[in-house]
Amino acid sequence: MALHGTLQQMSLRELIDLAAYSSLTGSLDITGERSGRIFFFNGQIYHIECDGQIGVEALGILLNIQEGMFHVTSGARSEQQSVWGDLDSLLRNAERTALRWRRLWHQVPSLQLTPVLTMPQEEAKARANVTAHLIIDAIDGRKRLSDIAAELRWQAIDVVEGIAQLVAQQIVQLEATPPAPSEPVTAAQPRPTTPATPTIDRLLAILRS
Repeated sequence: MALHGTLQQMSLRELIDLAAYSSLTGSLDITGERSGRIFFFNGQIYHIECDGQIGVEALGILLNIQEGMFHVTSGARSEQQSVWGDLDSLLRNAERTALRWRRLWHQVPSLQLTPVLTMPQEEAKARANVTAHLIIDAIDGRKRLSDIAAELRWQAIDVVEGIAQLVAQQIVQLEATPPAPSEPVTAAQPRPTTPATPTIDRLLAILRS
């Protein structure tokens, strides 16, 4: 059994609070301009993923989504763990990250964009702040912003802030990444359905109250 609706009906922050209150074990999936998943065990968040990011940074991205759909699935699990500690601390840190993202989305709307230098690398370095030199070195016209963050082992928000400055200086322009060639789709084997659990019933009862 699954529960779904829109973020206009209930914000992500409210959904997280309800999932924690109802001791959800499963996932809260968000789809919209950006998509991600939040995994709970007995109401405790243990893994978050969005736009190629995980943990607090992924939750910071998700908290900025105002329009989209949510889908709660009881029993869904992840093998990864990317967050630890209490929910209040997690949300405080994520909200600070969300504020940083909010200031930049109009300049850098996606981590899937590819930065391209508009001038030779040495000239770009001469114009840029020294702190941006590592980002400039990583730009090759093929790597996406998420790839550069992974290569530098930086938080994506730090790369985006640097890229936004370079774009404002007209040192870098952002280009859409061509879609990967599609592969033949094979018919999936039917998966056994998971019986509804008391957890999802409790969450549904709360939403209807």
